[in-house]
Amino acid sequence: MARRVFCRIVDRPDGLFDVTATIEPDKTFRREGVASLAEAERWIEGLRTLMTALGAPVLRADIAEGEAADDPARAGTERLDSGAGS
Repeated sequence: MARRVFCRIVDRPDGLFDVTATIEPDKTFRREGVASLAEAERWIEGLRTLMTALGAPVLRADIAEGEAADDPARAGTERLDSGAGS
């Protein structure tokens, strides 16, 4: 049975982005210091293409404002603000 893959993009205080991909149940891969959000999203799309070919979908969640993000079925890819201010 294929395992699900969850991705997350984290906005760092220094303006760079980190991308993490977790393969159920607990194997995590990280790409740190991505220069732009667009580059991070391209990286996830490449991962999605590869994992789909292997039968392991990469989950992405578009979480509505105010909705809990702790539900694993909805916690795919989300951009987290590091608190650096906007």
